[in-house]
Amino acid sequence: MPQRDKIVIWPPYLDSTESRSSGRRVARRNAVKSPTTDEIVAAVRSLNPDLDPIVEEAKAYPASWWKTSGRVLVAKTQTPKSSILREVASEIKKMRSAN
Repeated sequence: MPQRDKIVIWPPYLDSTESRSSGRRVARRNAVKSPTTDEIVAAVRSLNPDLDPIVEEAKAYPASWWKTSGRVLVAKTQTPKSSILREVASEIKKMRSAN
């Protein structure tokens, strides 16, 4: 049963190797290659710790049910989901370039 007060962020939403029809939700120029749930959690925490990210590792994205990619649940805010996804993807890019 989905939680109404949470937003789900699946790694394919931010993956530059996925097509829009395969689940990518951000523009390819904003997306990152093969994001992990750990990177998503770190990005969410650095953007806004109040979003309280929760990782569910054993979940599989429905369109690719054979791959267990995990998912991240964050608190729902007034900010649109698409904006949150863009911010998370850009934060992951910053984190990767710093390493």
